[in-house]
Amino acid sequence: MLNKRSGILPDDYGLSLTVFAQDATNVAPIKAGTPMKLATTGAYHAVRCADGDAIQLVAKHGVSDPDAPLGVHAYGYSRNNEFPYSGTIAVGDSVVADANGGVKKATAANGSYVALVNTSKQTVEVLLP
Repeated sequence: MLNKRSGILPDDYGLSLTVFAQDATNVAPIKAGTPMKLATTGAYHAVRCADGDAIQLVAKHGVSDPDAPLGVHAYGYSRNNEFPYSGTIAVGDSVVADANGGVKKATAANGSYVALVNTSKQTVEVLLP
């Protein structure tokens, strides 16, 4: 259906991720279509958008447990990649290239987002614009 002229595109287009919705509960579950944003509380954490927040993610299905995997469409990011890192880095940081073929924490936000820090492997998973 590559000749479709408008409307919702198939799941094959864009970046999809699996996150953990930290504010999902039985009383207030995350429902399909919920606008969300990335959270810096842990690896691949996400929360509902508050009034005025920029939408970074949209839930593909519902969950009612913060430990349940949630599929989301990601907006503003085109790819994710794993890199070795140098220095101190945390979830939520932006990154730039370092002189060793990896990445380091950027001094200013640049559209990249560290989604996971693996200290045992000395790698980070980064969402890239």
